[in-house]
Amino acid sequence: MMVPSAGCGRPSDAERVEPIPTFAASAAPNAAAPRPRTTLLPTDCAEVISGDTMSALLGQPMGSVQARTVLGQPAPSVGRLERVTCLYLRGRPLVTVNLGAYSTPTAADSQLSTNVSAERGEARSVQQLSIGSAKAVLLDERDQTVLMVASGRSGMTLGLNHGAVPPRYIQPIMVDMAQRMLPTLVPRKTTEPR
Repeated sequence: MMVPSAGCGRPSDAERVEPIPTFAASAAPNAAAPRPRTTLLPTDCAEVISGDTMSALLGQPMGSVQARTVLGQPAPSVGRLERVTCLYLRGRPLVTVNLGAYSTPTAADSQLSTNVSAERGEARSVQQLSIGSAKAVLLDERDQTVLMVASGRSGMTLGLNHGAVPPRYIQPIMVDMAQRMLPTLVPRKTTEPR
């Protein structure tokens, strides 16, 4: 509950709570199923989350956040078939997203556990989350907050640099990002692992 400032009847700047931008599912550009492709992951990060959508999520001027794509290498030893890194920049990196497509859901879950174990020592706090049916872990680190997610044969690690958004918005915005990205990562239906 907000308490009005003495004498003026309006909340002060410190008491005012700015809402987090939200988008209707039908209006979200990434809400639809991914378009057909020959790869398991999108090869253009604008298909994962566009720069304009990321600008809105981070409260930046429209068109100020640019999406950059880096195609990675498979890692057969851990069951990773494809890897894509998405950098969202406004002069400097604001958000880094590592995407992985795995041979099985078990391989994606195992990599999530391995990654969380590796990062846990550097984290100031660790929180288990569920994002729909996806398993997720939020880690607050020195320079960034990291959200690691496993869903089916897909995995993602989102890193949001501190200072990109006010601290109280970090978790809701990162969960919103994950909810927008997960539908774009669904591997094509196939009767056998690739």
